[in-house]
Amino acid sequence: MTDTTDSGAPDRGKRELLMLPYYYPPADHAGTRRMTAFARYLPEAGYRPIILTTNIRGSTPSDAAQYIFRAGEISSLLARPYRALRLRRVPQQQRANAVAVSADSWVSRTLMACLIPDLHVTWYPLAVRQGLRLLRSRPIKLLFSSSPPATSHLVALRLKRLTGLPWVADFRDGWMFEPPNPMPFNSRIRTGIEYALERWVVLSADRIVTVNQTIADDLARRYPATAGRIEVITNGYDPADVAQMPTRVARSARMRLVYTGSLALSRTGTSISGLLAALRGLREAKPALADEIELVFVGKLTDAEQRRIAETGLGDQVSMTGRLSHQDALRYQAEADALLLITVSGDSSVTTSKLFEYLASGRPILGLTGRSPAAEIIRDLDAGVVVDPDDVPGIANALGELHRRWQADDLPTRHDPRVTRFSRPRLTAELARCFDELLGG
Repeated sequence: MTDTTDSGAPDRGKRELLMLPYYYPPADHAGTRRMTAFARYLPEAGYRPIILTTNIRGSTPSDAAQYIFRAGEISSLLARPYRALRLRRVPQQQRANAVAVSADSWVSRTLMACLIPDLHVTWYPLAVRQGLRLLRSRPIKLLFSSSPPATSHLVALRLKRLTGLPWVADFRDGWMFEPPNPMPFNSRIRTGIEYALERWVVLSADRIVTVNQTIADDLARRYPATAGRIEVITNGYDPADVAQMPTRVARSARMRLVYTGSLALSRTGTSISGLLAALRGLREAKPALADEIELVFVGKLTDAEQRRIAETGLGDQVSMTGRLSHQDALRYQAEADALLLITVSGDSSVTTSKLFEYLASGRPILGLTGRSPAAEIIRDLDAGVVVDPDDVPGIANALGELHRRWQADDLPTRHDPRVTRFSRPRLTAELARCFDELLGG
């Protein structure tokens, strides 16, 4: 565990806040990008973020310069020899995003079933200790935590109880409302405990931030005392990342539909079955058309997902790159003929972070999503077509229409100026206004 509690004198004129993101570089995670963007742009609004995160993924050479502090996890101390053995052949620079135990293994499933509220709860005691050291040594005025994992909120809650500092809790997903992983509902006892923890967090936070109105409405309905304390600050895209996107190359021999990120590893229940069934049906009914369609999955898929793809017999029409860097994923987005968004059928609270990068790329989107905020955004911006992920005939029709437009060279890159409202600097300014209201000015 990192015990240092000072990385230099605070910048004059900037108010310090303690940010508690579990996911932070060198970890490459969707949640990482939201919090790193806030940390990057908050100084422009007069705030100096002090970062407290885990050390389980290692550190970066810029930790001290960027006011990043790390606390250990009890579980990692116990598992360190095993991790070192399993990753001994993985290059050092890749270990931050390598896992010693697969997320879909029986070991992970067992741990997820036993640890409340999540796998990272063993970070809690050491994070609280490190947080107290920082709060005693620096002029920190505010606490800001983000979930998932919910453990981040529990750390912030404890620090608030001990110090009385104002606290803003950020919900990138629901906790007990359509959670990414259904483990909170695996037993009546656990469900009761998790509802109690969620209630404690929600009612104790001075402000609550959610990534969409659906999650905000759920919290306001179940916790009426939060009225007036909930802000919606969506996910977004970073203009600095978009500026590095390559210019789209000429049309290839096949229409390439690209999906970036994980599927069920990110949210249990996310399925490509409808998409694969639609493409297989097209191959049987219109083989010449289907042969000109290629699905590209950029990211880590589960063993079950890879088997499912292999069983379809679609051969080289489906390609999988495995895990790539975020910048490489953005390159695939920019060079795609169309982009795939896939959410859990029936979930109404999902606006995945990749959606906003898709919008910034200007490429047309095939949104396999139900009645969700993601569907509303795609329709409002006329950024693509939306079909339920289980609607096989609807997906086949959408693929056919995209193919027709592709053949006619009618899938242009379209940069809608309305998308700029999702830029990270604008969203960070909204967050800073929330902080201003709490701190006065």
